[in-house]
Amino acid sequence: MCSTIRIACLALSFLAITQGLKAQSPTLETKPSQRDSLIQLQEQLINEHYGRKRYEIKKIDRLFRYEPPYPYNHNRGYDFLHAFAESQVRTHNETQGKTTTLMRLIQWATGTNFDFGKWQLGIDGIVDLIPDRNKVDGQWLGYELQLVRHLGEGKSIRLRTSNNYTLRSHQWFTENHLMLYYAPRLNGLILLSGGRTSRGTTHLTPEEIYRDYYGTLPATNSPVRDYEKLYLMLRNRLSLGSTIDLSTSLTFEDRKSQVSTPLPHHRALVAEGQLLWAPSFLNRSYTSTPIPIGFRRELGLVYKHAFRPEGIDKSKVPYSSYSSLEGFVRGCIPFTEDNKLEFKLSVGGYLSHALRTASDEKYFAHSSAVGRQSFRQAWATMPLFFTGGEGWTTQEFTFSSNHFLLSRTRAFGEFLKMDDALHAKNFIGFDGQAYTEAGYSVGWGEMMRLGLFAGFDYSKHKVGVALRLSLPLFCLTSSWSERH
Repeated sequence: MCSTIRIACLALSFLAITQGLKAQSPTLETKPSQRDSLIQLQEQLINEHYGRKRYEIKKIDRLFRYEPPYPYNHNRGYDFLHAFAESQVRTHNETQGKTTTLMRLIQWATGTNFDFGKWQLGIDGIVDLIPDRNKVDGQWLGYELQLVRHLGEGKSIRLRTSNNYTLRSHQWFTENHLMLYYAPRLNGLILLSGGRTSRGTTHLTPEEIYRDYYGTLPATNSPVRDYEKLYLMLRNRLSLGSTIDLSTSLTFEDRKSQVSTPLPHHRALVAEGQLLWAPSFLNRSYTSTPIPIGFRRELGLVYKHAFRPEGIDKSKVPYSSYSSLEGFVRGCIPFTEDNKLEFKLSVGGYLSHALRTASDEKYFAHSSAVGRQSFRQAWATMPLFFTGGEGWTTQEFTFSSNHFLLSRTRAFGEFLKMDDALHAKNFIGFDGQAYTEAGYSVGWGEMMRLGLFAGFDYSKHKVGVALRLSLPLFCLTSSWSERH
């Protein structure tokens, strides 16, 4: 590997020397064809040793569908994923592609898909019979199905339906999502959702969770469970070229109290839009593969507006009424192949509000004890119902390294091939609130991590401690709600 890096550096150095000679002496010129050849050589060297490796087995190759280009894919996470893939290939070859008893047990536990030509039926596993639990509803019990109609390469219609009964609040909830994946080169998705629930009503796909597509928590995904909500939502997501991504949604919720202390019956009609802009001059790739969301340096703008429809009698059920605006800058800076810094800086606030209930407040993504979100996406110790107030700003940083603390030891670094990371988040509210969180984690890149975090609430002078297990790998193994 070291010799390969030297060759790549030599090619880059030769290119730089050639450009320098051209600048110094007008008689020494490099033809465009020569420069193109050098660039192609550089890309070939990188792709041979850091590009995507194919295993020629569809279910294994799809694990790498979101792999970023070099140097972002040069980490212990993708080393772990390649080791896992190679073990699966060996098992596949030894069994000649037949399903083993262990794999059959895993399918019963996690669910499986049945293919019928252009149609596919997805069946839930045993573990999905208990999909959720919270203090208001208690334990959820239910089942989920997915029906898929393939329309072409990267195009499909997917119907996903989930039906559950809650043991404490004694409610029957149904959540249904009709997804149309279109324009695969532009990452197009139209999603129509409807049903009755107490959970967040904006359905996020595994891709959106893994890539941290949304820079803020969607307006209708608050942690408040005090209302049972009849809802309908339409969302569209599209890439407008290689540097701009746009997401828009319109959501209706009819919110009724389901707790012993009666809460006012009200409704919400919320329009939301997110614009991401990744300037090309900040995101030059070593290869022809563009840097994806989650790694590229980008600017984001999120606008939310809740309003009462025209012609609705104001004396009847009230509607939430507010507007908010939030901007952020985020990205990843690779210092070397082994060290990188991920950052996110945001500022936002409410522009106006006539009626804003607990469900309409500004909340922050919160990591569960075990979850699919990466540690950079969510807070570990911040209280679940911590709100941003009238205005807020946050600063979030993650420094990860293959040779730092435990990753330098023989057990974690050499034998287990783990990396470690430092995490820091800070919140400042315009009303005087402040919260700081710091943590340390060890694991395999963005695939699987164990972290210990401590936080401090300045207004309440309270310390919080949390141990978290992050498993973004589950987003890669999932096929439900996915384009591929």
